Amino acid sequence: PLTARVAVNHTWKNLFGRALVATLNDFGTRGDMPTHPELLNWLAVKFSSPAALGGFGWSRKALVKSIVTSASYRQSSYTRPELEQRDPTNQWLARQNRFRLEAETVRDIYLAASGLLNVAIGGPSFRPPLPPDIAALGYASNLKWEQSQGGNQYRRGMYIFFQRTVPYPMLMTFDAPDSNTTCTGRERSNTPLQALTLLNDPVFFECAQALGLRVAQEPSGLEEKIQRAFRICLSRDPNEAEMNRLRRLHAGHVAQLNERRVDAALIAGQEKSDAPEVVEKAALVALSRVIMNLDEFVTRE
Repeated sequence: PLTARVAVNHTWKNLFGRALVATLNDFGTRGDMPTHPELLNWLAVKFSSPAALGGFGWSRKALVKSIVTSASYRQSSYTRPELEQRDPTNQWLARQNRFRLEAETVRDIYLAASGLLNVAIGGPSFRPPLPPDIAALGYASNLKWEQSQGGNQYRRGMYIFFQRTVPYPMLMTFDAPDSNTTCTGRERSNTPLQALTLLNDPVFFECAQALGLRVAQEPSGLEEKIQRAFRICLSRDPNEAEMNRLRRLHAGHVAQLNERRVDAALIAGQEKSDAPEVVEKAALVALSRVIMNLDEFVTRE
């Protein structure tokens, strides 16, 4: 069943980072052979068969559940040295693949970790903050980008309004496809511009600021606050070496910001630079910014 095979192959690619048939848009004689033809056929038949006969009844949710609960999907992405020569591209699924998240999801995890994410489902598209110099690039300088308000600017990235003449720059930086043409499979790149965007884009700084202030308000000591920020972002506790580096980083920020309290107030989003807690809050914001810019944060392990 061709339709089912194409649908299964596309789902597999999104979950594993590599499709069973590498040519997502070509299942013909000029396309690549499947690496696991029997697996592809079994999933396609299962996907298209009625539930009464033990199939998924064209349910993508059932298909995804079947794949993500399999032993192949639940493997570690750790690269074993003995496989580097035998299977460098991991065709035989001896481990899980490691890849950066898609553009919309990168923004979503920042908002989720910061506590700002608006989880509302459906509704019209929204317009997140757009730098004025980018808006000026619109056709005949006539782009009217009215930023959404009332929490709508924190909705999921899949609802971002796509302006044909001036696409949202963050999405383009992280390889989101052009909405005007069909795209069967996204490319993934790693560029310095992506790192600069995560560090300096106002949306991502706002997320780091929100996370820093979020952990600063918790009634616990500094060690617990650092561990809490780390755990929110990476879903694990830091090891001793990581904890020592985070302690030194925090101490360095405190020493610098004590001499520059006006900057500390700007970082923490506070109006008064003479408030006793402003330096501590700003240091935690800076620390959160570093944690949220770790490769592990934006990478599916």
